[in-house]
Amino acid sequence: MTAQLSRPPSPWPGSRHETEHRWDLDDVATLAEAAARVRALAADLRAAHAAGWTLAEPMRDGHLVATRPSRRQRARTGPDPVPLPEPGTAPALGWRVRVVDEPPAPGDDVLSLDAAPGTPVVALDRGGLVRVAGPDLPADVLAELGRQVSAGELGFRRWGVVPARIGPGRDLVADGSALRVHAVMGGVLVRTLEGLTFRHAADRAATLPDAAAAYERLARAAEAMAAAGGRLTDTDDGLLQVRYGR
Repeated sequence: MTAQLSRPPSPWPGSRHETEHRWDLDDVATLAEAAARVRALAADLRAAHAAGWTLAEPMRDGHLVATRPSRRQRARTGPDPVPLPEPGTAPALGWRVRVVDEPPAPGDDVLSLDAAPGTPVVALDRGGLVRVAGPDLPADVLAELGRQVSAGELGFRRWGVVPARIGPGRDLVADGSALRVHAVMGGVLVRTLEGLTFRHAADRAATLPDAAAAYERLARAAEAMAAAGGRLTDTDDGLLQVRYGR
């Protein structure tokens, strides 16, 4: 780590800064704009770290509380060397299983897994969750599906396994469910709607560089979604809704 000889300008006044990263993106119109806004936030966090700010507690639910020595303390200690910000390590991203079982309404498209032979299909047996049709699933994916979803949620039905367009998440979609956030394309069940959770992107970050790294990861995900054909359709309370064309 290198050091600089004077404190750089602080992006925040005073000696305590508290805010919530939830509504910052409510006015953005595109994924590119969201990525740029999030990268600017990450740059502010790195600048604050370089100016001597530290997180007072790990981030949670978008809530940031940071402190630095008071003006009197800073004047008394003088311009001691201040570490440049580390790149940061984003909190580990655990992938989530979304269980989708939508009762059909009149006029809804309804999933028939027989019409999606390119989709892995799983069901419960006495030993747990097993693949019963479609392409193979890696053993670690099957184990994670079984770990995250209870037998009571699944019952004795067939479920299609749908990967996220971007990222490691999976959906379990019930045979006979209404197709409201999925579609069958070329015999494969795919997501048509995904979410980016800005509000929770930096959860568990214990340092400002770690929080900056988490937001940069979110910006990269937004750019990857745009490159995959996604478009931003709604932002509300830290959740960005991204829709893909069929």
